[in-house]
Amino acid sequence: MRAPQKLQLTQGLRHELKLNPALVLQQTHFQRLLELPVEEIAEELMNLLAENPYLEEASPGEATEEDTSAEGSFPEAPDEGPDNEAPELFRTEAITAYDVQQDPFAYYSMFWHEPYASSTTDTSEEEEEAEWQLPEAQQSFYEALLKQLPLLNLSPEETIFAEELIGSLDPNGYLRESLETVLKQTNARIAEINHERLTQYNSSQLSGNPAQRYALDPVAAHIVLHRELPTIPLLTPLTPEQAEQLLKRLQRELDPPGIGARNLQECLLAQLESRPLRTDAERWAYRILKEAFPALARRTWRELLRHFGGELTPDMLQQAYDVIRHLSPRPGVAASGELPITVLPDFTITHDPETGELRLTINDSILPTLSVNTLLQRLKRLPRKVRSRHYKEQQARQFLRQNYVKSRAIVSALQQRRETLLKVMTAILKLQRDFFEQGLKHLKPMIYADIARETGLDTSTVCRAVANKYVQTDFGIFALKDLFTEALPQSSGEGEVSAEVVKQKLRELLEHEDRQNPLSDKQLAQKLDQMGYKVARRTVAKYREEMGFPPVWKRKALR
Repeated sequence: MRAPQKLQLTQGLRHELKLNPALVLQQTHFQRLLELPVEEIAEELMNLLAENPYLEEASPGEATEEDTSAEGSFPEAPDEGPDNEAPELFRTEAITAYDVQQDPFAYYSMFWHEPYASSTTDTSEEEEEAEWQLPEAQQSFYEALLKQLPLLNLSPEETIFAEELIGSLDPNGYLRESLETVLKQTNARIAEINHERLTQYNSSQLSGNPAQRYALDPVAAHIVLHRELPTIPLLTPLTPEQAEQLLKRLQRELDPPGIGARNLQECLLAQLESRPLRTDAERWAYRILKEAFPALARRTWRELLRHFGGELTPDMLQQAYDVIRHLSPRPGVAASGELPITVLPDFTITHDPETGELRLTINDSILPTLSVNTLLQRLKRLPRKVRSRHYKEQQARQFLRQNYVKSRAIVSALQQRRETLLKVMTAILKLQRDFFEQGLKHLKPMIYADIARETGLDTSTVCRAVANKYVQTDFGIFALKDLFTEALPQSSGEGEVSAEVVKQKLRELLEHEDRQNPLSDKQLAQKLDQMGYKVARRTVAKYREEMGFPPVWKRKALR
């Protein structure tokens, strides 16, 4: 018989890594909200207010008892382990002296933690809302073209073709689809309209004669038995020749001319043909576009002069070229009635008039202040599993419990987002102080790793904080990502300079060069080297293309 075993108690330490669902939820919301600009996050918060019953919009200085408490009463997600969140992850009380000692950026967070609405301002709420109100939207480019069709005296078939053509235009006003595709779409709509009219005609005939239901379709009877079509106003499909003629007419009669062109040559010719050619320069411009467009596109002036023999002189060629230069290569852009893209800066950096120091302000006054609804606080103590006969009651309890967890995570994520943005922007201000004080020429090389070392944040967090964010300075509004530039060595070997500074010097050279003898990329690199910036020819070509300057042979003028 086996002897009974004795139980022994031992002491020991054990390391256990446990995933906190509440912390994971907070970090998920934090990463998603961090990369949103101020306009998008305002819309996102309004959607969260509408979806989550626990969230409510509080007044700027208001803080609920639940928000300021440090008690660990935050519940877990349903069907998870016991409640073991760290209460400090969700605290929202003021920054303490211990925080300032541990993290120097906590001082800046405390210093710039301004209320969303100042009680000392004299402006009313209506004036503040009107400040951010966008102007009324104007009619779009396509709507303006459609309104011109009744003025052209088009037939119903031609009107359908014109509508399909306008719907196929790109933002520049060009017809990127083939004319055959537009014609097929037009004839398909014509067939649908004819079918609807025949259906209405047959239904009206059936009401008087029941035997009509066994009769042939009028179109089929016309094709098979050669019967005459009934007196129904049917539309006639367009032919390719009619579509080509109508396209040319629309290119010249729609405003602006050139709309619907399939290439640049057709666009410029339509603009000249839409007006009388009164001068010799306009007539020569038309002949050059029609007969020698490839040579004009290459800007080979000698080839152009040889093409027309002794008829065209260099002086007349220059006058004709000036006429062509004043034509619009993208008529859709000039005719667009859309509003320009407005940027709402996330930060504002100004000089303090008293001390002269730079002052950083985060522009989050349009964001609603979220808090947890105090009337629903008692529902947070609902048990995770409730034995109830009603399934809908269990669903309601689970819905409330999940939304409470989500509401607390969102409020904490918003606070964490604000502190992170201030921390990142403060580091940028520290490293780029000369830029914010003196302008773009004093921008220093800076990469994301520099801000990560300065703030102690991860590089991916810095990238999210910078993405889609703008800062307003005394020199204009800049995207934060544009402040991060690569370093280029100086010719003197004294140090490095930002690539953005080199681009500005390159822009000055290109804008002030001799149009008759433009500088090549190699010559531009030599000029920059003389100014103290050592840049390779390939780098010059890359920067030139980024700034939108064409190659040297396209920048050369005739005289």
